[in-house]
Amino acid sequence: MKLFFRITAVFTAALLSAAAWSCDNKGSGEPGTVSETSASYETEAASNTETTASLTSTLSAAAATSTETSSAAETTVTVTETTTAVTTAAPKTTEEPKKGFDTCIDAARAYYNAYLHSDPEAVYNMFCPEEIEGYHAYLDTSKSELLEGKNAQVMFKRSKVIAAINESIKRIHSIMSDKSDVPPENWTTTIDEQLLKPTDENGLNDFNKQLGTSFTSASGCGYVYYSDGNEEHVFLGNSCGFVELNGRWYLSYTTVMNCELITYMDIFR
Repeated sequence: MKLFFRITAVFTAALLSAAAWSCDNKGSGEPGTVSETSASYETEAASNTETTASLTSTLSAAAATSTETSSAAETTVTVTETTTAVTTAAPKTTEEPKKGFDTCIDAARAYYNAYLHSDPEAVYNMFCPEEIEGYHAYLDTSKSELLEGKNAQVMFKRSKVIAAINESIKRIHSIMSDKSDVPPENWTTTIDEQLLKPTDENGLNDFNKQLGTSFTSASGCGYVYYSDGNEEHVFLGNSCGFVELNGRWYLSYTTVMNCELITYMDIFR
């Protein structure tokens, strides 16, 4: 199985077959109120009209002239300043998880593990943003008008793609339940490096040209089997593809969309 199809042809074929697939598989199967407390402080002012005593000085009065002369003792106040060193911890920087995987086989194992553990968001996060943008741009500018003039970014928005991944996962799990009582997370896959077939240079160049991307490598995987440990319960699972950019490997959005997810995309609603 080749990694990359001509996008237009596969997209159209998938749309035409979606209704038939649904019929064939029917029945086989998801303020606080911040209270602000304000405090008011009252200040009382008292005025005294007579001074009867002095704590720190002796006053002399001259009665004849009714002129009061005050002699105050000087008081020296020593203020000791205490300097408190405030150590401000440098703010911790939270590093975002590194996108992509070190190797193609790591990406493949993560993909099938997400299927076994029913994690559609993890699958979506394996895509390369550049490929998603390229795929949408290709559909928007396609002369075949596949989307009937509608915006691909809206029709293939994150929530819709995740919903399609979830439906794909449910389909795989329904096959498991038909074959065995073993829960999906206890199944395994046969994925290994020998199943990953590198895409030739011409195919990769054509793919990059169509999507306006610059991937340096790509591989496809079409024959992964799910097993619960009993040879009688083995079945062929969903295929996939992977692309490399800047030394990191990603799940190929275009490949998975064309060969797996488009069946579950309700894009015209």
